[in-house]
Amino acid sequence: MNATAPDLDRLLIAIAALPTPWKKWPGGYKRMDSALVDAVMSIRFRYGRPRNDGSWTGARGAVLRYEKHSEHIIDSERMSYLAGQDPLALEKVLNRQKVHAGKTKALAIVEAAKRFVAIGVTEAAHLRPRDADHRTGYTGVSGLGSVTWEYFTMLLNHDGVKADTWITDFVARAVRRRVPSEFAGALVKEAAGKLYVGQKELDHAIWSYASTTGLKDMPEIP
Repeated sequence: MNATAPDLDRLLIAIAALPTPWKKWPGGYKRMDSALVDAVMSIRFRYGRPRNDGSWTGARGAVLRYEKHSEHIIDSERMSYLAGQDPLALEKVLNRQKVHAGKTKALAIVEAAKRFVAIGVTEAAHLRPRDADHRTGYTGVSGLGSVTWEYFTMLLNHDGVKADTWITDFVARAVRRRVPSEFAGALVKEAAGKLYVGQKELDHAIWSYASTTGLKDMPEIP
């Protein structure tokens, strides 16, 4: 599916209606292992909220628990440490969520970590989003796909758009027809270029609005 000029114009109109100031991108990680845990745990799971005791719920909570679990490991060994985890034990640190029937997120995280270690990608500085081998290190794991691969790279401070359900639905409502996630992500990137803003910043502004409002203020897709 190819975008047209009216598609971009309609998306820009929808973006102009977002509440200002936009909610800021919360930032990523210096630790590659933390980014990997976050990317996988975010699949069909809420980001999370802080509790009164300082801990967090959701995917953010899982990352913080893992960082506490691995705080004794030096930076250069963290991906190797994650790759060596027993998935069943790791579930107790994270949770028992699954990426699909029969595979836990903990197992997917360990498998991806092993694949990265095998090709020597063990620190954030090593990752190259356009490298096919690096991409396959993530998407080659059953249950992990292109949307959260892009999010993983974003968490390691590369620009991008995580075209999840909220982003895709926002774009679909803006252009008035259903669209695949790849189309939605590409159109948001094009809009970011037109607006001279970072892709991550626009992504987060749309996601924050959509996930907070449920897009109730936008017309249903015909």
